[in-house]
Amino acid sequence: MTELERRALMGDKEAQEECTRRRIVLPCPRCGGNATVEELHTGGKPIYAVVCETHFCGAYGCAHSTTEKAISYWNTRPAPPVGRCGECANACDVGDNLVKCDIFDVDMMPDDFCNHFKPKQQEE
Repeated sequence: MTELERRALMGDKEAQEECTRRRIVLPCPRCGGNATVEELHTGGKPIYAVVCETHFCGAYGCAHSTTEKAISYWNTRPAPPVGRCGECANACDVGDNLVKCDIFDVDMMPDDFCNHFKPKQQEE
């Protein structure tokens, strides 16, 4: 992975636009697999969409009139939330040394970074 792609995946809008200009299709936001542009024929003019190549993933971008628009839509994504496992809403049985993760069904360290971080709801 290039530095440009890494920045784009971290939510850097300029890097996402540069990847689109270079026709670089970023990895799948769902599974991280390779993605490619497909030309779809609907009986009229062809349309284009980016699809994940990973079998069983099923991630599919919106169809657009040009390849560039399809890649731009696929490559535009927000910065992922970053947080610690012990601070994640998906954590249960939070202890001093271990946290049970509801998503992965494994024990994590409270200071580990969470791949699916979701902030806990603030109590009012």
